[in-house]
Amino acid sequence: MPSSQNPKSAPPDPALFDLLILGSGIAGLAAARCAQNDGKSVLVIDKGRRLGGRVATRRKDGFIFNHGAQFVTAKGAAFTSLLASAKAAGSLQDWLISPDKIVQIGAPTMRDLPQFMANGLEIRQQTEITAIAHQGSDIGFFDKDGLIARGRQAMITAPAAQTAKLLAGIYPDLAATASLASYEPCWTIMLGLNQSLDNGQMPIRDEAAGIALGVPEMARTKPETPSRHPVNPALTIQASGAWSQQHLQHDPQDVIERLCAIWQNISGKPLGAIVDATAHRWLYAKVSTAAPDDAPRHSDDGKLAIAGDWLGGARVEQAFDSGQQAYHRLV
Repeated sequence: MPSSQNPKSAPPDPALFDLLILGSGIAGLAAARCAQNDGKSVLVIDKGRRLGGRVATRRKDGFIFNHGAQFVTAKGAAFTSLLASAKAAGSLQDWLISPDKIVQIGAPTMRDLPQFMANGLEIRQQTEITAIAHQGSDIGFFDKDGLIARGRQAMITAPAAQTAKLLAGIYPDLAATASLASYEPCWTIMLGLNQSLDNGQMPIRDEAAGIALGVPEMARTKPETPSRHPVNPALTIQASGAWSQQHLQHDPQDVIERLCAIWQNISGKPLGAIVDATAHRWLYAKVSTAAPDDAPRHSDDGKLAIAGDWLGGARVEQAFDSGQQAYHRLV
């Protein structure tokens, strides 16, 4: 007697998008906004839990740490326009980082800038792409379980080393471009404090001593305009590239103790009781050598382009410009 159960049907083909983008950092988001504005279907895929890449913020037990890019500045018209729109929307604000320099920071956190850029985009987080291959005339993205998305075109905005690995088999010339870039690492420590530091104190920078930038998080909030989200006193210290490289394999607790000692020595002030301390090691923190301008940035078949700050330089704006430029190479 025949079974009344229907045989299992084959899984449907993954959705086809006009553009697949790997990476939800500033470069990927910049490209995705361009595609969205042109009416294209676009999917952004990222292995992390949060978008923004190194424009990052961490919340923990009532503390907020802006532990990635500390601020942004703009020189070109396109990024200036984006920052103006983000500021008008309440996602960005001015910050007097030194007596003679005003920069832009996320409001209330640095993560609010990429969140503003991501508005209306389809983004799939916590999905690690392990392979990229042609699927007929399309580009396929694969995770450990198989094909998950197809794109008529694609863009890779991962750090250079990851880009080189993913593209070695499908577009070796673009993988070679990625292999020409290099980064400085950055140890960052996040300290939850029992009492506030001096809010009027400017960030500390002493590369020779080992600190690229140390920021009391409350210094980002103007006394006359308190934060919409009151937080406990916190301090974020980012080590210099040279110091981070020298201590790259050190135990995180050792890194915390060393950087705390350096901070106190430079500032001349004790930190007081530390309620919580965490260290984060950014392996790809700051571009030290960008890929040369004449190295290939898109495939000869017009199917795939690469983007990222490692194609231009260490500033956030350079990642943004790279994403827009990569998109226009595909159009």
